[in-house]
Amino acid sequence: MIHVSNETRLRLAKRRIAAAAQAALDAEGAGHLDVSVTVVGDERIHELNRDHLGHDYPTDVISFPLRDEGDPDPLLGEVVVSGDRARDEARERGIEPAEELLRYVIHGCLHLLGYDDQERRKALAMRRRQEAILRRVLAE
Repeated sequence: MIHVSNETRLRLAKRRIAAAAQAALDAEGAGHLDVSVTVVGDERIHELNRDHLGHDYPTDVISFPLRDEGDPDPLLGEVVVSGDRARDEARERGIEPAEELLRYVIHGCLHLLGYDDQERRKALAMRRRQEAILRRVLAE
């Protein structure tokens, strides 16, 4: 199950956000797991980034894993995305904010599933996977 909450004015159907998260889980064989997705503004994600990761700036997405491998609890984790970052990045790239926000949701879910983007090679593989999933979601 995917739980979605939106604390911003960004208009995007919760079912689309849930579908993007579910698509990422399904693509990785983890469709039976649960994820919580929260859309927040820059102020809130900045606070979370500072408090939990030690980075004093707003970011696009933060993932909080809540499950260890073999854990019977189906709650994989929480993905927090910035609606403000999505809006601003979309404007710069000439795309819809909804597309950018869904990209962040998928990216966050992939992090929960073990993807890492700290090394160039791994980041490229993650981006390819993310964009392939996003294309499928946008085509629906």
